Amino acid sequence: MNLKHISIYILLFFSIQKSYSQNYFVNGDASVTSVDGCYQLTSSSNWELGSVWYANKLDLSKSFDLEFELYFGDKDNGADGIVFVLQTAGNNALGLPGGGLGFEGFSPSLGIEFDDWNNQDLGDIPADHIAILKNGSVNHNGTDAISAPVAAIESNGNIEDGQNHLVRITWNAQLSLLEVWFDCKIRQSITTDIIDSIFDGKTSVFWGFTSSTGGANNTHIACLSDNIYVSDSLFICAGQEIQLNSRKSSNEQYTWDPNVFLDDNSIQNPVCDALETTTYHVSYLDQCNQKQ
Repeated sequence: MNLKHISIYILLFFSIQKSYSQNYFVNGDASVTSVDGCYQLTSSSNWELGSVWYANKLDLSKSFDLEFELYFGDKDNGADGIVFVLQTAGNNALGLPGGGLGFEGFSPSLGIEFDDWNNQDLGDIPADHIAILKNGSVNHNGTDAISAPVAAIESNGNIEDGQNHLVRITWNAQLSLLEVWFDCKIRQSITTDIIDSIFDGKTSVFWGFTSSTGGANNTHIACLSDNIYVSDSLFICAGQEIQLNSRKSSNEQYTWDPNVFLDDNSIQNPVCDALETTTYHVSYLDQCNQKQ
């Protein structure tokens, strides 16, 4: 496999720049957990509904690569699942509970559904599955179904297993290519015009997660690390410092290049005090043990 790099651009400006931390808004039954970066969307109680939205919007005219962990509870007959959502309704958005997964009810929107309950009337498949839908619809038989549901795990395995599952979602803006990985396996890959066909030309969208329970339940949690969204352009004033950010390495080994203006080029988050515009590359093994 070809060695890949994350490029970080340090651009120097002689002006004051505001710094925005990565914050999330929680709604409904969602809450912050005791684990840093983890948000409980629902507890294991019936008819709960929760959402969490990232404070800063995504720009769909630019490519993105998001990585996070989802927890679907430990009841194999639990419900209902989690949806990764792009939407323009705002950071207080909440959909409908039960089979609506907290996604049903607001439009325009795009949802990547991680569904662990078989609603046959909505075109679900028996296996815990992943599908891509739009405009708040959870009906795989309708016109708002973008992709057919596929098993989340190739072997039709159970995702309600009391374990965190690694999810990666990428958007290639140039190719209009949306891809979804689950536990290091690609499960959905579609080419679609998200900007024009869903958001009527708007490129700036809120993003986050919804979940719900109904007559059955499970605890649903989304764990969003500080580096869930790694910017490729960082701005500092001359004489200031900034911390670079890499995705987590499976063996905790990192190499930043060039090794200039860095306090340590072998750690995940070195501090940079560049005196000139510099492009950095970081090499590491990702959580799927692939070279990056």
